[in-house]
Amino acid sequence: MSKPLSSSTACVTVAPGKDGYLPPYACGALLDYVPSFGAALAFTILFLVTTVIHITQGIRYRKSYTWVVIMAGVWEIIAFISRTLLTKHQNKNTYDTIFTLFLLLAPLWLNAFLYMTLGRMVWFFDETRKLAKLSAQRFGTLFVLLDVFSFIVQVIGAVPIAIPKSSHNTQLLGLHIYMAGIGLQQFFILCFTGLMITLHRRLLQQERRGVLLDRLQNRSLPWQWLFYGIYFVLLMITTRIIFRLVDYGLGGEGKSGAITSHEAYEYGLDAAPILLALFTLNFTHPGRILNGPDSSWPHLSRSEKGELKRQKKAAKAAGDGVYSPIPLVSMSRQEEGGIYHNH
Repeated sequence: MSKPLSSSTACVTVAPGKDGYLPPYACGALLDYVPSFGAALAFTILFLVTTVIHITQGIRYRKSYTWVVIMAGVWEIIAFISRTLLTKHQNKNTYDTIFTLFLLLAPLWLNAFLYMTLGRMVWFFDETRKLAKLSAQRFGTLFVLLDVFSFIVQVIGAVPIAIPKSSHNTQLLGLHIYMAGIGLQQFFILCFTGLMITLHRRLLQQERRGVLLDRLQNRSLPWQWLFYGIYFVLLMITTRIIFRLVDYGLGGEGKSGAITSHEAYEYGLDAAPILLALFTLNFTHPGRILNGPDSSWPHLSRSEKGELKRQKKAAKAAGDGVYSPIPLVSMSRQEEGGIYHNH
């Protein structure tokens, strides 16, 4: 990340030294420290490894929506390829801009993947297939839309931050917008976490009542681990958000302290948490548990959709306002031979 905002324009013309190094006071210098080529290269390789695993898992488990988490890995790879190049060309605005933009925005793909996964968990696990009075499909869609909104706000703020030639006032405005965006992101995460806990407790109650999912008995991973994995990922994203709020809270005042003058903080509190989150999702991949019938909502034909509309109208006309799409599902829970049963 480039040095903190400052209204001062005084600098000294210095020729780039070994590996393109420029001291912080040099004209064109983008960093307040000597960046590590080894660290940048190592993170590039590690993000590449976890992304390749996610691609492989998406194909193996036939989860097309995993392209979202793959995008998180790809954006981190792009960020750290640019970072690696920046370590050798420390006055190249292009490398710094690409690194900053992709590093700041990549975690939003991770959020979207979690939101989409929980919608499918509601559909797969729960008796009612609803959470917070929303159907599984609408629940996932709602949080993805909230994530998109947060993404747009953060993009608006991140662009002027990532462009070193932006004026001080423009960068300061962008910083405040970006901080508002990650504040929104964290608020949505807290709401999401509360609903995750609600579903988790509901499933534990189902187990105590003797309502079990037969299809989960022979899984390679207990269903609870999917929840534990998501909880950990949310913690890592929150750690990264808190770091950015503190980092930019100082940078917005043009201060240069321990955070902005040591790249270890950026690696340890931004890159590392997201890397750990991606590897955690490799281990607790939804495909290890959410597979087979009902692992995702059915794709209905046009005639089936028309029949659903007629059922809904009939239910409203009858005065109960309740209808169920399950009879149209070719592999419904009832037709599968009683996946839900009582002991």
